[in-house]
Amino acid sequence: MRPRYLRIVLTPRCTLACGFCHMEGDPGRGSGSSRELVVDAILAAHQNGVRKLKFLGGEPLLRGDLPDIIRAVRHLDLDISLITGGVGKPGLLGAAFDAGLDRANISIHGWSEQAFRARTGRGSAAWERRNATLAVLVERGRELKLNYVYTGSGDEDDLAEFLSEASYLEATVAVLDDLGHPDLDHAAALNVLVALRGMPLARWIEEDPNSLSTLRLRWSDGLVVELKDQQLGQAAPWSACGACPVRARCREGIHALRLGHDGRLRACMDRSDLSVDLSAAWTNAGRDGLDRLVGEFLDANVRRPA
Repeated sequence: MRPRYLRIVLTPRCTLACGFCHMEGDPGRGSGSSRELVVDAILAAHQNGVRKLKFLGGEPLLRGDLPDIIRAVRHLDLDISLITGGVGKPGLLGAAFDAGLDRANISIHGWSEQAFRARTGRGSAAWERRNATLAVLVERGRELKLNYVYTGSGDEDDLAEFLSEASYLEATVAVLDDLGHPDLDHAAALNVLVALRGMPLARWIEEDPNSLSTLRLRWSDGLVVELKDQQLGQAAPWSACGACPVRARCREGIHALRLGHDGRLRACMDRSDLSVDLSAAWTNAGRDGLDRLVGEFLDANVRRPA
């Protein structure tokens, strides 16, 4: 079995400056791969089993050709979504939906203007644009997820206010632990949620055929919160994980491949050696070369052990 989920860093550029941003292990220098390479890489990934696709960055809404990329792969059997901080190019999100985007997640980098300024280093204009983007997403009526990274006790007042407001938006809230703080795992986030909101009315495991399952919690006012309670370091699902030298500190709970803005396909955020340069193969051998290279890379490193 091979991974079914691909996350693509379209660009390292972003107008925000969030300290907890990890860009999927991408080194973050340069302008991003060409549209043609991105599209052919998606086609090759789909040929090799990928069925779930997420665009991110940086800020994916700074890529003006995002709708063109989506349109070029919309004919495939793919669940296509993106994560945005809400401060990209005006109108581009609507164009992405018109091109075939299924849904969008918006990262809430501070709900209040004060918290937003502290987390992002940006002022009221960026905060207001984020809120306008959120309003567009709510108006679209699509499945919506709001991501909030919990970085410590200083976030609790802002998180409490956000959760109260989110209960009216008919959206799932994903409370994410800060990967830069080993003590802030999903259990710590759960304790904070109970302290702020009381015990949830219901809890269940939400299965995802293309990724790891998640823990869902629901309160009496309708608020639904998602926690990533599984971590790759614990599950160690792939052939390269068994003897991994950094397995003990592997905390990323998303079951995915990652295509960096530099054209490298990564199997792991924490190991630069588990990657392959797709841009060179694409330049030399075109789409057929990508199909073969992706398949060989997955068979060597990212498959279920027998």
